[in-house]
Order: sequence, then C-alpha cells, then structure tokens
Amino acid sequence: MSARPPRPRDPRRADPHDNVATEAPVSGVDLNVTADPEAMIGHRYRITGMIGEGGMGLVYEAWDTQVGRRVAIKVVRSDTTDSKYLSRFRRELEVTSKLRHPSTIRVFEHGETKDRRPYMVMELLTGNSLAQRLEAGPLSEIEALQIAQQVAESLSEAHEHGVYHRDLKPDNIFIETVGVTKVVKVLDFGIAGGMEATRLTQAGEVFGTPQYMSPEQCNGQRLDHRTDIYSLACILFEMLEGRPPFSCETPMATMLKHVRAPVPPMRRAHPITQRVIALGLQKDRSRRIQNAGHFAELLTEAISGLQTPSQRAAPVPFAPAPSVARIAAPGPSPERAGKVIAVLGALTALGLVALIVMGVGQTPNAAPSNAPSTDAAPSLPTNRALIDPEVAGVTVLLDGSVQCETPCWIEVPVGDGREHEIRLRKAGFHDAVAPWRPESVGQLLPSLPELRRAEPAMAAAPSAAVAPPVVDEPTPQRAPSAPQP
Repeated sequence: MSARPPRPRDPRRADPHDNVATEAPVSGVDLNVTADPEAMIGHRYRITGMIGEGGMGLVYEAWDTQVGRRVAIKVVRSDTTDSKYLSRFRRELEVTSKLRHPSTIRVFEHGETKDRRPYMVMELLTGNSLAQRLEAGPLSEIEALQIAQQVAESLSEAHEHGVYHRDLKPDNIFIETVGVTKVVKVLDFGIAGGMEATRLTQAGEVFGTPQYMSPEQCNGQRLDHRTDIYSLACILFEMLEGRPPFSCETPMATMLKHVRAPVPPMRRAHPITQRVIALGLQKDRSRRIQNAGHFAELLTEAISGLQTPSQRAAPVPFAPAPSVARIAAPGPSPERAGKVIAVLGALTALGLVALIVMGVGQTPNAAPSNAPSTDAAPSLPTNRALIDPEVAGVTVLLDGSVQCETPCWIEVPVGDGREHEIRLRKAGFHDAVAPWRPESVGQLLPSLPELRRAEPAMAAAPSAAVAPPVVDEPTPQRAPSAPQP
C-alpha cells in the first residue's frame, strides 16, 4: 500500500469485499497514533501514520527500527468479530508469504498484536493503482501489454502454488516507478482461492467485482486458475478501450452479460492484441487460454509483433492522422544552391560519358556474368496467425508442410493470389482442413473446424476370410453370321 492524496472513489469499482479502502487518511482509531506517537507493533515497528481503512482492516505506515526502512502494516480492527474475515486474513498471510515474484507485493513478517489481532508487514509502495491511472484515460498499447504481462507472470507463480486470486481488478494492481522502470505489483490476496481455501467458501457464494468476473464466477460454479485469466483479459480490454468489456447499471445485469453477451468489438487495438484478448475472454473456460504462463508468452509475442517494422506498417485503427504542419528548415543561400546544381550537372555528364565508353564493343546480347537475376520473386508480407485449438498438441501444416505444434503461430503469405491450406493433424482424430487467402497482414484468421475423434477400426474376425459372392457374368451375344450363298 502507499500513502497517496485523496481521490473520489469510482462507484463502478465499489466492492463490498474490499479489505482496505483507499479514501482520505484518517486518524488512527485503534492504536491512537495521535495520542501516542510512539505506538509500536511487534516491538520493532513504530507507527508513523495512517494510510487507509476499511470495514474490518486498517493499514498503517510504520518505521522498521531494526532494519531502518518504511513499511506498511495491515492489521485487523479491534472490534472485528467476523470469524470468516479473520480466517481470510490469516489465509492472505499464508498465501502472500509464499510468493516471491517481483510483481507480487512482498510480505516481510506477520504476527499478532498484544490484543491478539493478526497483522502483516508489507513493502511500502510509491505510485498509483491502475484504477487511478485509468481515470486519466486509456493507455498506449505497448504499455498496456507490458502491465498485463507482469500481472500474468505474478499469477503464474501463484497458480503454481495452487492459489488463484479471484478478485483481480485495477484497484488491486499497483504501478510503482523504480528509477526509470515501471514495476507492477499485484495486491490483496485476501479472498484468494485454492485447494486449501475451499472450506472458507460456501456453495454458491460469489466473490469478486462484477466488471471483471468470469462467467463461471458469475454462475457461482467451482473456480480454478482460469478465472484469473478471464479477469486479466477484461482489465487489458479496459486499459486499451477506456472501459471494461461489460458494465451495466446493476451488478446482476453486468454478470448476465459476462455469461451471455458477445464481447464488444475493439477500436483501439491491433489485430494481434485483439486475438490474444479474444482467447482470454472465451466464455467456455476449456477454450480459454489455459494457464497464466502461456498468457504471458502470448503477450510477449504481441509486444514483439507490434515492435517489428512489418507490424508497425500495418494499419492500426487508433493511430492518429499525421499533422500537416511542419517547421521549415533553413535552406541554403541562392549562391550556394547554384554551385551545388552546377556540380551535380557535371557529375551527371561524366557518368553518361563513362557508360557510353563502357558500352562500346559489347554486343547487344552480352551481359555481365555477375548481373543479378531478374527472376527472383520479391519477398511477400505475411499474416502471423495464432493456432490454438481446443485439443492440445496438434500438428499444424501449411500447404502440406509441417509448421509447428499447438499452441503456436504460423505465417501465411499475403498478396500471392493463392488459397493456402491450413491442416490440423493429431493421432486419433480426423484431420481438420481450412482454406485461407489473407488479404492483409492484420486480417483475422477465420474459425477453424473442430478436430473430431476418429472411430476405431473394426478388428478382422479370426476365421478365414469369406469369399465374395460369385456373380454370373452375362454371356456375350454373338453377332449373326452372314447367310451362306
């Protein structure tokens, strides 16, 4: 957490499950910081101020007297009697203490106060939350992809520990500037789920913020790590478009849209980014990006694709039109310009004379042996398409040539006038074939047919093969002979 100036809370992001609010700092009601400036926690952390408070938790800024650094301390209110909240607070201590990724907020220590309230000591961040950054408008595409990439890497480590966040949203993503580098931090694993946390959640109990909840989360189904992938795709959509994909006046209407409504089209993203977001927002989680590590790889490839010259040349919908205004550079004086023209004219004349002299004595058909061949075809641009079918480990062939094994990217030539064949092949399945003639480097890949399982071949009977029935062939008719004379 970080001390920051007050900001108006966006009601769209209000969430009854927030552990800590980010409103204006208030006086320390629990530790009475105003009356006792020497208030201590854990015999080493001297409280220096209040960062924020929520319904059941408080966050203080403190000075670690042993190490000599500023920290943030999150502690439960003294009047909190909700046993579920206390269980989730202790769950957050256990979960966050295991995580070591640079994009996950670090927990240095945890314990209990004198009145047996649990607390945890965290790194004190300086910067702004992603929610505050979005209040200024959409982000550039590269910046949005880089933020999402760091979040995906943080989630990947958490998922490897059997933990998923379940409440990923812009308020829980913090952007800190360290020198000239922007570091993203994922906060608030207070309602994180996993195998060890199922006992804290009743059947049908719904957690999360409606604008970023997965369809299975809206339906109250059992969750897994893929719910975080959907939430991150919603956040990436909002970073680029300035609004989440689904947002209505009521939470229930928003949740219904996550379950039923198609994803609205994007106006400010390159097709490469749009394809990644579309994979992350699949309503059927079996067709969604299957793990956060793969999501991070796709985001890395999208960043790389946007930075290549061929992709930069592709039309991007949100690119502003170039300004016609130009600042005129000072030109040469008339005398200098006349001298330059004279020199260029003399050099041109000498070049023509040299060409005429070199051409004397050569036959019209003679050609230099090292002349470049004019038969070489110019290289064509390619459309880089992601192949990620529901079945994993599928071999992809392009025009009969093996390209890669899914999930992977293929490059299809553009502008050669050919209809290219994309074939998906896997043992035990029928081949799925789709023709494609891309018209531009940014054209989206059409939907590929699904792979269908092949029926097992029937085994031959152990007895001798049955001979095919004999069919009497018709006797050929003889032509009538000519009458004898």
